[in-house]
Amino acid sequence: MKKLFARGPALALGLAIGLAAGSAVAADAKNPVVANINGSEVHLSTLADLARQLPPELGQPPYEALLEMAVNNQLVYDQAKKDKLENDPEVKAVLKRVETNILTQAWMQKKVTPGVTDATVKARYDEIAKNFVAAEEVRARHILVETEDAAKSIIAELTRGADFAELSKTRSKDQAAARNGGDLGYFRKDDMLPEFSNAAFAMRPGEISKTPVSTRFGFHVIKVEDKRMATLPPYEQAKQGVAQQLADSIREKLVLGLRDKAKIKRFGPDGQPLPEAPAQAPKN
Repeated sequence: MKKLFARGPALALGLAIGLAAGSAVAADAKNPVVANINGSEVHLSTLADLARQLPPELGQPPYEALLEMAVNNQLVYDQAKKDKLENDPEVKAVLKRVETNILTQAWMQKKVTPGVTDATVKARYDEIAKNFVAAEEVRARHILVETEDAAKSIIAELTRGADFAELSKTRSKDQAAARNGGDLGYFRKDDMLPEFSNAAFAMRPGEISKTPVSTRFGFHVIKVEDKRMATLPPYEQAKQGVAQQLADSIREKLVLGLRDKAKIKRFGPDGQPLPEAPAQAPKN
């Protein structure tokens, strides 16, 4: 069967984004009208949006298939408007969430982008370089479990030759790290909880902790993969990460500024007022 409809979210996004783009640049020769359905125009940009939203495993569909998807989307969209589906309470709720997300992202982008330039990124890198202090880093994996007995059982399995990465994927509570076999990457001693860092930095590369390491998150089994002295990468290698750090810093300051000026009342799931949250100290 031909795939003439964009599946799932792509259908809605193709309408919401593609049609908006088409109407905004209708006069642009580089974005011509590629279909007219009962008077509704579909532009080339809509097809590009649909192609980006399709699952990667489908590959790049031919132009004709994308065109038919866009035609079908437009027909369904027009019928939904005729049926006044935008007045349905559930649809209204979804549209509100989409509007909230789009406006939030657009406002942030408008405020953040001017502050992340070649000059500001280079200045931030120079500041980091000026204050950079070489320090030892450890690359480690871990398996996090609820109980000490569970951690001891895992240590016993590892002693018998079990694969650390595979055990982390199936047994660890830290799902983010578990997807990478428990790999936490390189970190400095101050980056982790003291109990965890003290244990990891006392171990040799290739060594697995002989006893469980307890933190407030549970019990860890640690494997140290490598140790090195941290070095500052050259600007060209670091600038993407520095730009992201700078953007995150700007976002944080923007949100804190809005919170400082806002009157916020919080309520629990039972509708009762929650205690006032303590004021957050500004970060440098």
